[in-house]
Amino acid sequence: MIDMRVFSRWLAALAATAALGGGFAHAEVVEEIVAKVNDDIITKSDLDTEEQGLLQELYRKHSGTELDARVAEAKKELLRRLIDRRVLIQRATHIFDVTKMQDFYLESFKDQQNIKSDKDLEKLLVGQDMTMADLKKRLVEEYSPQQVIHVEVSERIAVTDKDERAYYDAHTADFEVPAEATVREIVLKASEPERAAKRAEAEAVRVRVTELGADFATIAAEVSDAGTKKAGGLLGTVKKGDLAAPLDDAAFTLPVGTISQVIEADYGFHILKVDSRTETTSKPFDSVKAEIEKQIQSERFAVEYKKYMAKAWSEATIWISPKYQDRLSPIDASN
Repeated sequence: MIDMRVFSRWLAALAATAALGGGFAHAEVVEEIVAKVNDDIITKSDLDTEEQGLLQELYRKHSGTELDARVAEAKKELLRRLIDRRVLIQRATHIFDVTKMQDFYLESFKDQQNIKSDKDLEKLLVGQDMTMADLKKRLVEEYSPQQVIHVEVSERIAVTDKDERAYYDAHTADFEVPAEATVREIVLKASEPERAAKRAEAEAVRVRVTELGADFATIAAEVSDAGTKKAGGLLGTVKKGDLAAPLDDAAFTLPVGTISQVIEADYGFHILKVDSRTETTSKPFDSVKAEIEKQIQSERFAVEYKKYMAKAWSEATIWISPKYQDRLSPIDASN
């Protein structure tokens, strides 16, 4: 998918470049070189433009401490990502027919942005001192790297039924459906001086709903101090582990339809009734097969991508200015 925001960013960058060039029409502008990838040069303005675009995206999506962390990480990875892209663009010119690739991206761009003809597009480009050739070049620069990775890495990752079954068996906890219980409660709050009296009151309430046959929901609505009293004490459906330990134990061990003993808490006393319960089960293999396939592909892709890029770097002639060596993040060898 070609994003119009990308196109807008290109136009803005080109406009800025044109304005800069106009201001120094009779002067020689010498760009600071950050790195070279074979015969391709990465300048400081390339690095700055990439950083500005990346920061704009991060500021749009994040804030606070998360934003700070994302910005720091992005800046650390920036130069390596820029070199990666140049390496992949160059590989694309050897793997694909460049003319066909340019035409394909151009037609996709026009379709997605509802541009009816080349003439309409040219009118848009003229206002930014941009040619059709400029646009084609930029489309290739933006989208050919991901096409290379798709063909050279993603499409070569195979996941078999045997792989999926082995993953399922090794990650059973990931596919558990936790036990759930639908619970009602009666809560009698008690301050320290009145705890003994309130416990006796709670025991008397329990007798009413067990031995005397009173309806639990009716009694909850009558005497409970909890916010659930208006709903007949209905706490709702809870998962195992959601409640405090004594309450959780009662909710998941009591036979369905029965009522707990009086359970003591710091703030008073609880009586629980379990209306229904489902036990812990596992999702069937067939229902998670597609999810497992994606997970395995993702894990393998992370490994294969690093291998592919290491090989691509080794086959290219890459020079990085000593001034910018510390901007190059180390390769993560964890996989």
